[in-house]
Amino acid sequence: MPLRKAEFVSRADNDRMVKEMKLSMESEQEMRVLEIGPQRSAARASGAWMQLKRIVVAAMLGLFGPAIMAPAIPALAADNPIVIENQQFGSIAWRLTPGLIADDAVGQIKGYASATSVKQNQSITLYVTVNPAQTYTIDIFRMGWYAGLGGRLLFHAGPLNGFQQSACVPDPITGLIACNWAPSYILTIPSDWTSGVYLALLTNAAGYQNYVMFVVRDDRPAPFLFQQSVMTYQAYNNYPDDGHTGKSTYTFNSYGANTVAGNPRAVKVSFDRPYSTHGAAEFPNWELPLVWWLERNGYDVTYSTDIDTHANGGALLNRKGVISGGHGEYWSKQMFDAFEAARDAGVNLAFFGADTTSVQVRVEASAAGVANRVIVAYKDASIDPVQGPTTTVAWRSPPVNRPEQSLRGIQSAFTFVRSNVDYVVTNSSHWV
Repeated sequence: MPLRKAEFVSRADNDRMVKEMKLSMESEQEMRVLEIGPQRSAARASGAWMQLKRIVVAAMLGLFGPAIMAPAIPALAADNPIVIENQQFGSIAWRLTPGLIADDAVGQIKGYASATSVKQNQSITLYVTVNPAQTYTIDIFRMGWYAGLGGRLLFHAGPLNGFQQSACVPDPITGLIACNWAPSYILTIPSDWTSGVYLALLTNAAGYQNYVMFVVRDDRPAPFLFQQSVMTYQAYNNYPDDGHTGKSTYTFNSYGANTVAGNPRAVKVSFDRPYSTHGAAEFPNWELPLVWWLERNGYDVTYSTDIDTHANGGALLNRKGVISGGHGEYWSKQMFDAFEAARDAGVNLAFFGADTTSVQVRVEASAAGVANRVIVAYKDASIDPVQGPTTTVAWRSPPVNRPEQSLRGIQSAFTFVRSNVDYVVTNSSHWV
């Protein structure tokens, strides 16, 4: 099947899509910022999230002006790409349509990308399955503040011819699920696309939708670097979440035959498969509100993933600060080493979430030889074939014995709080 080139969205098309989405929203009895995935009531009930939710809902209702607008952001710096970017026209059309979110059992439309991140002027390949066979479209959004609209539509492709790709079969020993799908769409990132987290919204002819997520990098030494925790996302990913086949590195959401772990969980997981449910993993819950806050306040920030840190830890140097969003649980030794080197070089480190740096993983190439596509997490030294400083156990456990507090000064005590309470600082003498 011939691959199609990107078709950039005109202002008229953007206006049309926003108008259609606004009309759809007006018929809803409850306005929600994110109608995706399983309920995350505890996370969504936090004060910061609820404040952002009220702001974005107000924007959607037109309280801040038209449904699509150029925000009046003060120019914090004339050459700050984030400030310039957020003065562009935003869109709410990135939101999934309630009731039409593709599921893993049927697979109305699902997809994944050839890389977790890509630079300007480089290409990224999307792999898409559609069931039953029908046409589909791709709309790519950059996620940011944009006067509270949450994203910006950058291009539209389609309609494209879609078909059902082959089933993704688990490895009987490791539980690894890697999809060997045919490429569906190749996108070359324009040189003027601002670094950020991007969501490719897939929509089939029947209206079902799902996301493919990737980061656009800019390797300039911006003052702040935001690291997306895709290793952790993949560790929890149990695609296909069909009740029969899907596997993550956890027993609670893994199915099927036992692996070398002695239960259904996988000890290896692949980026060559979609994320389960809505396709954007935990990004909307754990990291998107922080992205909105950073860009609303005009911080000069570039974006990357923890896979990038694993591959090129030197990118953390020569900055004011490196930001880890919520739930960066799974780290490789290369990541830990890079963060220690950055800290020792005077780079500030910010961790916006608990349970950070808890489990060591290794990163391997795919069966096709593509680097950094498989996460290895035996989480049990007795079954891990590699013994020593890279054994995949908790960082604080033998034989690694490298507790996370050696990097951050504190570490998680694994205490679960099932209700939302105020955070009261009782001793801030050590804060800077």
